[in-house]
Amino acid sequence: MNLFGSSKALLGNSISSMLAAIEIYNKPVFNYRNECFSILLLNSWELVFKAILSKNRQRIFRPKEKGKPLKTLLFYEAMEKAKLFFPSSISQQAVIENITKLYDYRNNATHFYNEKDFGIIIFGLAQTSIVNYRDIVYDLFKKDIAEEINLSLLPLSFSKSPDPIEFIKNDKNRSHSPYVEEYLKAISNTTQNLEKNGIDTGRFLTVFKVNFQSTKKIASADLVIGVDKESTNKYLNIERRVDPNESYPLLRKDILIEIGSTLNGQKFNSYTFDCIVKTHKIKNIERFCWNNKRNKTYQYSRDLIVYITTLTAKQIEDAVRKK
Repeated sequence: MNLFGSSKALLGNSISSMLAAIEIYNKPVFNYRNECFSILLLNSWELVFKAILSKNRQRIFRPKEKGKPLKTLLFYEAMEKAKLFFPSSISQQAVIENITKLYDYRNNATHFYNEKDFGIIIFGLAQTSIVNYRDIVYDLFKKDIAEEINLSLLPLSFSKSPDPIEFIKNDKNRSHSPYVEEYLKAISNTTQNLEKNGIDTGRFLTVFKVNFQSTKKIASADLVIGVDKESTNKYLNIERRVDPNESYPLLRKDILIEIGSTLNGQKFNSYTFDCIVKTHKIKNIERFCWNNKRNKTYQYSRDLIVYITTLTAKQIEDAVRKK
């Protein structure tokens, strides 16, 4: 019997589970959203842990017990073994802490039912977890799940900004159940411990900005409508003209302002930005950069800000050193 399993099959099922989790979270109407989402998200992680072990010829089954069927590793067993193979550029401890907090939520979800706006905390942890998952899968398996689906989780309400940090800061005077108090305290303690050990907290819990901006109403000039005269079915082809100034609205100075003077404990300035752009070949990646030849400038998409802010301190240092 193959005790290592199939890394290809395990990875495929893991990705399917992650895509299903994101799709469910982003449904406009879906009861039991956070609970279903967290089950699929953690199932995805468990499968990818086993895919990592399989890829490295490590058994994914527990020792056989006499008279009982062979069983695969439990969640925490697989995680403890797989984390040894995580990319060195990604903070192992912060990723594990993030997954653990989501695992604790899933196992105690009934205790959070009556907590108003508590989903904001899960939003922050989960969005960070998806970014971590994407980066680990890409590094180890060269598979980018962002090519299959938009990885952003949409906020569930316009009434409150989905900012977990603000939720914790501004909610101190409100009474919570003991379970919620303990959960929020655990997040605070974990953040302090990571910082104390010089570990990137961006891999544990990150605030993701979600912007709903009104740009302009659609006009007939935005559409090119034509009929394929050669086809007997006369298909109607509609093409949307995309203004690259809307898709790539940011200049270098805009990114510097949004990110600020420090990033994950490292100095961040125009020189740092240029080093990252060169080392990571940003100008060759279409979803990040557009060469505006008319103005002789490079313009950047908002996806680049998300990408840069997920870089570890070591990755930033390496980029500066390699330029």
